[in-house]
Amino acid sequence: MKPLPRVWTLTFLPLAVVVLSQPAEGQDGCPRASGLDAEAGWTAYAANDITEARRRFEAAVARCENDQYARSGLGYVSLRDGNVEEAERLWAVVRTAEPNNIDALVGLGLARWRSGDIEAVRDFFGTVLELQPGHSTAVDYLERIGNADPAVAAPGDRADEAWSDGNTALAMRLYNDRLAADPEDGTALLRVALMLAWQEQYDASMELLDGLIALQPGHLDARLARARVRAWSGDIPGALAEVAGVLAVQPENTEALEATALFQAWAGQFDRALASYDDLLAIAPGSSRAQLQRAQAFAWAARFEASRSAYDALLARDPDDIEARLGLARTLALSQDFTGALAQYDEVLVRAPAEIRALTNKSKTLAWAGRLVESERAALQAVETDRSNAEAWAALGQVYRWQGRDASAEEALETAAELAPTNAGIRDQLRSVNLAQAPVAWPKVVYENDSDGNTMVTTWIAAGWYPTPRLNVRAEGYVKGLNQTFGIGQLRLNAQGVIVSGRYQVRPGWTLSGGLGGSRSNGTDNPSNVEYQLGVRTPDRHRIGGALNLASLGLNETAALAERGVRSTELLLTGRWAPALGWRVDGTVSVGEFEGTEDNGRRGASLSGSRRVGRFFSLGASFRAFSFEKDLNDGYFDPDFYGIGEITSHWLYRPLPWSFLVELAPGIQQVGKDGDVTLSGRSNVRVAYGLGLGREISLSFGYSSAGLMSFASGDSGYRYTAFILGSNWVF
Repeated sequence: MKPLPRVWTLTFLPLAVVVLSQPAEGQDGCPRASGLDAEAGWTAYAANDITEARRRFEAAVARCENDQYARSGLGYVSLRDGNVEEAERLWAVVRTAEPNNIDALVGLGLARWRSGDIEAVRDFFGTVLELQPGHSTAVDYLERIGNADPAVAAPGDRADEAWSDGNTALAMRLYNDRLAADPEDGTALLRVALMLAWQEQYDASMELLDGLIALQPGHLDARLARARVRAWSGDIPGALAEVAGVLAVQPENTEALEATALFQAWAGQFDRALASYDDLLAIAPGSSRAQLQRAQAFAWAARFEASRSAYDALLARDPDDIEARLGLARTLALSQDFTGALAQYDEVLVRAPAEIRALTNKSKTLAWAGRLVESERAALQAVETDRSNAEAWAALGQVYRWQGRDASAEEALETAAELAPTNAGIRDQLRSVNLAQAPVAWPKVVYENDSDGNTMVTTWIAAGWYPTPRLNVRAEGYVKGLNQTFGIGQLRLNAQGVIVSGRYQVRPGWTLSGGLGGSRSNGTDNPSNVEYQLGVRTPDRHRIGGALNLASLGLNETAALAERGVRSTELLLTGRWAPALGWRVDGTVSVGEFEGTEDNGRRGASLSGSRRVGRFFSLGASFRAFSFEKDLNDGYFDPDFYGIGEITSHWLYRPLPWSFLVELAPGIQQVGKDGDVTLSGRSNVRVAYGLGLGREISLSFGYSSAGLMSFASGDSGYRYTAFILGSNWVF
């Protein structure tokens, strides 16, 4: 997984360090929680997480009106947001309470520097040096204006300000302007290279970094940047080699040690990564980021208890540590403790109601727990909280995909892609939705044989496409060669058929379907049938759902059926229930009529349940039964009662590009109300090979001794086999 780009506030980082080193003044009477929030706000500010910094500062001031330490922080956040007037107002309030507050004086000096008021800059920073001689920020700015002409002096560099504000588009343009004037501008080279890498222009990024290192061979930040670019591009071995070069020069470089551990974790080298984090924490035991990453590495290694303990230790020190609480929630979700994970996300949202990561991850966790309606609600809340947040829209799109609502998913993901055009994860999701809606063809050849003397070879092709995102149109056609050696005599017939159908999905996931076509054969009197289908299905987002379908089709599965022109019309009601994660219950009730030499009514029902066991296997049981009113000789299996109970098993394994499926269903069956109970069995094996996205070829073999597959007799000696050579091809 590639990390999200993080913009580091290099320009103001020395200032942040200096500010953090100052003692908090005027905090008497404020609760401890206020101080914790203020400290967390400054930490977030130093890490360039301005949204979190503002939230924590505001929380501190809300808890204690006299918390000038936090109010000063709010002033710096406002300045970073470009609201100079608000920043100066906040610092004025601080100075009213504490006239010699250095944080406020420094902030006011920076604000006046932006506006070009050099005399005010000199006054504010001069006062700072009187109170604290040697203050680095004050010295720096006074040196800048020492030789400056007040009439032409300008605020700080606009490119650096854009970088600090996270405006990468503006920063890219301005840094390129700087490079045009000075091709050896080290800061511009480094930052343009990083921004190119965030846009996945890895070759261009590496070219700039190589040029910077050629100019400044000892530029360790550039070498670390090269390592990060290699890692983001997927070259983890190359990234680790780059970091090793930095550590050879500075063995205790904490950034290099942290990068080493992180890249090892990305590569799945979890033991090495955890050992590297131990080395890093031995040097920098107070590094919260290293402790967070170590806890995350435990989770990636599926060492969930160790991960949970690491996060618990962080939260014991600071219950308001949002990052630790989010990490703990992710660990609990990965270990399938969904209730615990949701409780942690709710704890985060109590502290930060607008925390998008908590809302989006809560949405995903609810979906993993099978609570798709609540999952959608959380994703919609994330979007409404910040409609400009790409991750919120992406989470909503993912929920819609899990609900089977590809059209709605496409709309949400397109919005996400517009907001974050370089986000690879969002592009991958959108590509998957587009692939599901791409034109596709399913050609296959089916060979069938049974113990009643039937042999059938069918050449079949279907194609589907989406004229609009909500409408799927499908056309199917087939040609059959039918041969029967006993029964009513030897028959050799051909049959053909075609049907065009459509499915239209309306919000919030209801599906309407219909189809029209026909079939014919060269049996006696060349029987033909007009065929139709109608249906409606409930949304998949609910634990309970169902469908109602009406279909009228010509039966030409065997030569005898094609010879007599038998037709089936059936009304089928299906239901499903997901009582808990991994469980599934399905049922059907049907009423139908077969038309041949005379009409024959049919009634049927089924009930099945299954439970997923592990990643690849599911186990279940099913019971089915049907009965016909009359015992005719029209070539189809028409007992007065047929019942079968089975133990079902399903194993699906996908070591890409291969796919292996094995299904087994041993059972017992009874043919006729007075028939004996006998053993039965069904099996299916399928092997597929992928040739690219949406493209595969497959070979299947099926065997059955169950009357479910019977065309005529259904007795205890019945056998059915099938071979299918198929393909799935997306265009």
